[in-house]
Amino acid sequence: MTSGVLCLVKNAGLLGSLAGQVCSLVTLCIPQWLTLSSGLLESEKYTLGLWETCVTQDTGGRVCQASASLRDLATEMLVARILMCGACVAGSLGLVAVLLGLTCVRYGGHQGSSLERSTNVAGGALFFLAGLATLVPVSYIARVTVQRFWGPEFPTDVPRWDYGNAMFSGWIGGFFLLTGGLLLIASQLCANRLAEKPTSFPSKLDFSRKVPFAKVDFV
Repeated sequence: MTSGVLCLVKNAGLLGSLAGQVCSLVTLCIPQWLTLSSGLLESEKYTLGLWETCVTQDTGGRVCQASASLRDLATEMLVARILMCGACVAGSLGLVAVLLGLTCVRYGGHQGSSLERSTNVAGGALFFLAGLATLVPVSYIARVTVQRFWGPEFPTDVPRWDYGNAMFSGWIGGFFLLTGGLLLIASQLCANRLAEKPTSFPSKLDFSRKVPFAKVDFV
C-alpha cells in the first residue's frame, strides 16, 4: 500500500470509530432499550432503559421514573449497564490516544512518526474493545427478550416487550467501533512495515567501466 492509501484507510477508521462512539453514548443514555404497548390502554407506551422507565401517552405527555436500586435491577440490565459504561470509557480513551498522537505530531514531531503510529494502534485497540463491550450487552438483552417474551409458550394476545431504538443504535455503534478500530490498527501496522522497509541506493557511482558501443555502419 502507498502512503496515500494508508492515510485514507486511517481516516476512514477514525471517522467510523467516532460515529460508533456517538451511537454508543446514545445507546447508554436513552431509555428506549425495550418498548411495550399496553393491551388495555393503547394510548400508553412503556419504554425501559438502563437508568429509567418511561410512560408516553398519545397526547405527548411523558413520565419517567429512575430505575430501582442495584439489588432490585434485573441481572441482564445490570450487566448491560456495566458493559455500556465500560464501552463509553474505552471509546473515550481511544479518542484521547488518537488526539494525543496528533498533538505530538503538531508540537515537535512529524507526520508518520513512530509515536503517532503507536498512539493510533492503541486508540484502534481501545475502539475495538469498546465495540465488543457495546455489542455484547445489546445482543444479550435481545436474546433474553426473545426467550422470555417471544417463545412459543408465551400467549400471543398478551403485550410483550420488543426491541427499542437504543438496541439498534447499539448494534450500529458496535459495528462501527469494531470496523473503525480494525481499520485504524491495520493501517498503522502497514505503515510500520513501510517505514521499516529499507531503501537501497548505490553509495558510489562507478564510472571507471567503459561501456562498449556497437559499431554502426551507415550505408
